[in-house]
Amino acid sequence: MAPVAASPPAAPLVARARRLVRRYCADKRGVAAIEFAFVVPIMFVMFVGAVELSQAITVDRRVTQAASSIADLAARKETSISQAEIGDIMKISGYIMIPYSQSPLQVVVRNVTSSSADASTTKQSWQCTFSGAGANPTPACTCMNDTYNLPAGLVSTNDSVVVAEVSYTYTPLVFDYFLNRTLSSGAGGPGTYTLSEKIFMKPRGQAAMLLKQDGQPCPSPTF
Repeated sequence: MAPVAASPPAAPLVARARRLVRRYCADKRGVAAIEFAFVVPIMFVMFVGAVELSQAITVDRRVTQAASSIADLAARKETSISQAEIGDIMKISGYIMIPYSQSPLQVVVRNVTSSSADASTTKQSWQCTFSGAGANPTPACTCMNDTYNLPAGLVSTNDSVVVAEVSYTYTPLVFDYFLNRTLSSGAGGPGTYTLSEKIFMKPRGQAAMLLKQDGQPCPSPTF
């Protein structure tokens, strides 16, 4: 029978493996690249978040400015206001939003009057709505006699106030795209945020009544 060859001792293999491990642990090549790979996603999210947040704040401030300007201009009118005048006032909101699109813009202006017997009983006498969508957006106005609740203490008996409401469907640039549009759902659907503002403004003098198409003013609310 032929003799069996003896297996090489395991000690040299173990020693060689240990040397390789030590050399691997001591090797610093590529550390900067690995650190960069860890840091880049964090820096990217921070950068995009800062851009998105600053733009959202800017748009929100413009929405507030639009509501304040519309309420102030509408409250300056005395006795009566035509639909053409209220239309020009509401269109100002689109110019205020520049350079952002006015298409997501929604504006509502109404005149609210309180009862001569109870200041907490209030009704709106007219209302105009405006949508920024379309090539030539125009407001739609109507006379009303509907109850509209105001914050307590805002008006006294036989008093009135102009209420301007502006809402804007804001769509982020890229942030929601990376989150699969799952974190928000505004009026425009998933991936949108509704920014809104409501401003109350007392008339400078007598409350202006909206003039209908025939030139006659809207009737005062009945209580």
